[in-house]
Amino acid sequence: MTNFKVNRRNLLTAGTTAGLASAFGLPMLSSEAMAQGAGKEYVFLSIVTQVPFWVDYRNAMEDLEELMGIKATFTGPLDFDTAAQARQLDELIARRPAGILIFPGDPATLAPGIERAVEAGIPITCCIGDVPDSPRSTFLGINGVQAGRVGGEMLAQAIGGRGKVILGTFPAPSTLERVEGYKQIFEEKYPEIEVVDVVNDRADPSYAPTAYLQAIQANPDIVGIGGTDGDSGKGAAIAVTEAGRVGDIKIVAMDRNDDMLPYIEDGTITGAVAQKSYLEIFLAFHMMHWQNTDALKVLPDWRAAGINPLPERVETGVMSITAENVAQFKHV
Repeated sequence: MTNFKVNRRNLLTAGTTAGLASAFGLPMLSSEAMAQGAGKEYVFLSIVTQVPFWVDYRNAMEDLEELMGIKATFTGPLDFDTAAQARQLDELIARRPAGILIFPGDPATLAPGIERAVEAGIPITCCIGDVPDSPRSTFLGINGVQAGRVGGEMLAQAIGGRGKVILGTFPAPSTLERVEGYKQIFEEKYPEIEVVDVVNDRADPSYAPTAYLQAIQANPDIVGIGGTDGDSGKGAAIAVTEAGRVGDIKIVAMDRNDDMLPYIEDGTITGAVAQKSYLEIFLAFHMMHWQNTDALKVLPDWRAAGINPLPERVETGVMSITAENVAQFKHV
């Protein structure tokens, strides 16, 4: 499997499709190819769409509409409803968009629909979570275990490498991988850190504070909380505040939600590990667009050859947010 890591500095400052293609050594869309793609609809089918985490994806989609001359649609169940997501995929297949980017809630549930979409000639790309045993073209996103290791190292440093901690997540494969990353780094480097509970915060901003407060009450001697989803940070910060434990319990969050960043500024949260969400969708829509406009000259006819012309996996990496750089992560 190709493992294609994105590490070009200031990649998006190119600001154009030509600049993006040049940065990766990929084919540049000609004016003719761009005209072929004008007006096509590309859809991002997500899940738990009610949470503020998706702001970067929405911002990227607005920019892509103007840059590429396409229609970009964001949709998906409000809650973690994997059956509803599978139904929506079938509805999208019937509508025949030019491409679908999917954050899969449950890979097994979505795999048959992805098969049907590809058979119908619709390019499919996955982000955040993957459906590896499917004909999707590409996965773009972080290495979940590695992201958890980055968060685990940040939390370990904050608590002095020892003490009891709890981890927060919800039952999506991508976030559970981050939990494993936290556990790995503790086991390898910090044997005096003990994970005493893994809290399911449901990725629900209204429920998460209660979940963490109950965990703190059940484990009053904890010294840290590591969050692995976008709502874990604020939820933990509210719970720690209500428990009167600000400063006593160190928190490391996930992602860059605007309603979480003030807690990093005031010191309630030590820091966060953020995905490069804007980059994920920016690349994904371009890749599907390249497929649709015959811009990829990997072979004279890659379709007839039965090959995937795209990298099978694009690791976009993570960004560490601290009190020193948090101002740069605010959405304006």
